[in-house]
Amino acid sequence: LLTVHDLSFVRVPDTASPSLKAYLDAVVPRSVAKANHVLADSQATKDDLIAFYKTPSDKVTVLLSGVNEQFKPVTDKTILQSVRDKYHIPDKPYIFSVGTVQPRKNYSRVIRSLANLRQSGLDMHYAIAGGKGWLEDEMYETIRETNMQDYVHLLGFVDDEDLPSLYSNSECLVITSLYEGFGLPILEAMACGVPVVTSNLSSLPEVAGDATLLVDPLDTEAITNSLHSLLTDVNLHNQLIEAGFQQVANFTWEKSAQHLKSIYDMLLNT
Repeated sequence: LLTVHDLSFVRVPDTASPSLKAYLDAVVPRSVAKANHVLADSQATKDDLIAFYKTPSDKVTVLLSGVNEQFKPVTDKTILQSVRDKYHIPDKPYIFSVGTVQPRKNYSRVIRSLANLRQSGLDMHYAIAGGKGWLEDEMYETIRETNMQDYVHLLGFVDDEDLPSLYSNSECLVITSLYEGFGLPILEAMACGVPVVTSNLSSLPEVAGDATLLVDPLDTEAITNSLHSLLTDVNLHNQLIEAGFQQVANFTWEKSAQHLKSIYDMLLNT
């Protein structure tokens, strides 16, 4: 039983390091072909397995993820301030992203959107939680080019126990990736009572449902406009929070475990 989280190295090859892409191009299709059955994190990943590797549809099952129970709104002001201080985030409103610093995460366009928001009069900052990946120089150049050095905060890897506070402290989550196999931060943010702006590509609409603002990740103006609407329209902000609570209730580890057990049973009895 093989799990394939995503085929980003096929879908958006320019965003992967050449050595990693070469390795995955050799190993993944061979592993998929040899496996008795394949688990995909989303329907989008299953569709990619069928499209790129001609994998039979009945050989692939979509197994959705759940959300850890630690993700819930944090309201204790002392805890919230302590986490801000720990990661040197100023006492200013900020938008938030979670994920490795790499081109696929599309951070440069969000940074340009931040610059646009600040030019429009919104005193907004941007915090990114995630370690360094590859080809991150473009993002640093964008920060310099837009003069956002004082407003973009690269937190690096953050402790798991701090994530609920980092979500809860934020104005919204921004996940405008060029490709994702699932998009767990969307659900984590929803569980913490935080609205979300995300991409209309790959698996992200599956995770988002009708509870987020979907944007074209290649359109900086669209990202800017969606963020501006969310940050200035209190009714929209609150509607998305409520919709998010309803959407995240569909994703539990209990459901995932029961589904996985049924797949084991099927394979063992075949």
